[in-house]
Amino acid sequence: MNSDNVTPLHAKKRERLIRTFPKYLQGIESTLIHQFGEGTATGIMSEASQAYPGIAYKIPFFKTPMYDALMVQASKMAALKKGMKQAGLSTEQFVRFSIEKTRSTAGRIPSWIKRAGGKLYLSGIMRRYLKKVARSVSSHGWPTRVIDGSSQDDFIMSVETRDCQMVKFWESIGEGDIKPYCTFFDFTAAESLGVGLKQVSTIDTGVCKYCFYRNGDVEWPERIRKILTE
Repeated sequence: MNSDNVTPLHAKKRERLIRTFPKYLQGIESTLIHQFGEGTATGIMSEASQAYPGIAYKIPFFKTPMYDALMVQASKMAALKKGMKQAGLSTEQFVRFSIEKTRSTAGRIPSWIKRAGGKLYLSGIMRRYLKKVARSVSSHGWPTRVIDGSSQDDFIMSVETRDCQMVKFWESIGEGDIKPYCTFFDFTAAESLGVGLKQVSTIDTGVCKYCFYRNGDVEWPERIRKILTE
């Protein structure tokens, strides 16, 4: 973890995250009860609440609002994962639960709003903004490139990341076994926006590369697709 990302400036923000963490749990409580029963759900939430302060202390910030928000959301999910693990549930069950919860939430959004969001995300204006974000997050320790597709390419935009700080964060809190599935964040987001997404290289190669399409399917990685279909 890059120590330059952890500064006293963020102490108050971490304290606020800890205070508001119960709201995150309240938002998923009914789903936890429905899937695992009230007793197990209560245990999961109790363990997650105890784990979160320590996790919040380790959140890396990159002085880039989009990525900082992503890390905050990941920190909450990491606490949930710890709670589920304590309850005897597997990493695969955590991944499936997280995807199904996101799908349920996205399913309540009108389709026309999702289509509009997808068009905006892949628009030229947004791609220029994302390139600016990539330069900023790269300068703070997470090398990222946003590339426009050319007339010879079948994609509209591709994103490349190296030295994945998301994986490093999960490893730093003892949850590194999420690594084979960590891209589910990206695929659930693409699915929610109604845009096509395919991962053409993985973290094991040293470069995570994704291709986005205006028209096309979300091609889930085989490891995650197996979890969803079992």
